[in-house]
Amino acid sequence: MQMPADPRGRNLRRPTRSILPEFLVLVVSVCLVFGGLEIYLRQSAAGKAKPYEGIETMPDVADTYFQLIFLQNYAGKKVWFTADFDPQLGWDYQIASNRVRGGEKAGPKSESTLRIVTLGDSFTWGIDVGDRENYPYYLEKTLQGAHRQPAEVLNMGVGSYGLDQAILKYGLHGQPLRPDLVVLGIFPHDYDRTRLSFYSYSKPLFQYDDAAGKYVLSNVPVPPPQEMYEKLARQHEGTASYALVFLKNRLIKLFHSILSPSDPNQYYSTTDRLVEFLLTRLRGDLDKIRAGLFIVHIPRGECFESDKALTIGRNETQTVRLKALYEKMKIPSVDLLEELPKRFPLSTIHREFYVHREDGTLAHFTPRGNAEVAKIIAEELKAKGLLKKSGG
Repeated sequence: MQMPADPRGRNLRRPTRSILPEFLVLVVSVCLVFGGLEIYLRQSAAGKAKPYEGIETMPDVADTYFQLIFLQNYAGKKVWFTADFDPQLGWDYQIASNRVRGGEKAGPKSESTLRIVTLGDSFTWGIDVGDRENYPYYLEKTLQGAHRQPAEVLNMGVGSYGLDQAILKYGLHGQPLRPDLVVLGIFPHDYDRTRLSFYSYSKPLFQYDDAAGKYVLSNVPVPPPQEMYEKLARQHEGTASYALVFLKNRLIKLFHSILSPSDPNQYYSTTDRLVEFLLTRLRGDLDKIRAGLFIVHIPRGECFESDKALTIGRNETQTVRLKALYEKMKIPSVDLLEELPKRFPLSTIHREFYVHREDGTLAHFTPRGNAEVAKIIAEELKAKGLLKKSGG
């Protein structure tokens, strides 16, 4: 196409515009953003672990995050956790005695006394409260008092456990006690912990073996802390770009979320199958001695901050999927997210039932919270006909 001519007969030509300045500005801007991200990640409290933080739907990334946190905490201190090392479980409490909180020694089963074993994580154990202030302790007293039920409740909860460790602990140390009933406390994050090989420390992991067509237990025996520290220090030696690692992890997460928004990386469907396998395994062990199983679904304290927070808590993915599994498997359960608000105002639950940390976040149940939870459990056990002796 011919360029138009000016009145003096010369062809008009558009001036050539260089894109080089704009390109250089773009490059400089990207470098500044990238450099700022690098500085932020390096100076953050989580340090080297920061780029791996908060990606539960990629278990290998979450494993790396907790490994780096362990390296950071263990280095120079030789202290890794408040529990004791256990090669079969990763960690446990009261290893030197009977693995039951309070130091109680379970003798032979009484013909008239209902024996209950409680399993779960730090909510069941009762972090932040004393030996006589956790809900298993109050459950025993409530059954003996208000319900006039001869009962003993043995607290075998352990802080930071996933469902896999809680159920493994029952098989190793709870089963010999031949309980009449197992009460399993489940916190939503236990769902995610069950997919990890490392959380507070290295832990057992159930993985599906395609060749064998079944789940197999791996990562046991767990190495002791000093050996684990030396191994991970070598594995994570050197420092890559924090920003590159951060962006790579988020891009992979985004890719899986775009491919399958409701189930990125098939994380939830895979975890559902594992949780169902574990609960089936536990119920099978209990059926052998004609013992019952009851689940207590334990919510985060933040869920009771407002009506909006309560709705968000009810729709939390882990909570929804866990409750669907309880229903599918016909396991008797109680959801404290539903039962507590029936009895108390949200403000009371939020203010008085959960420990408030100095940073404004909420921790575990207070003594009052544990006492009220025990009353709800006792009522539900009675209503569902579970306060009966087994024939085992």
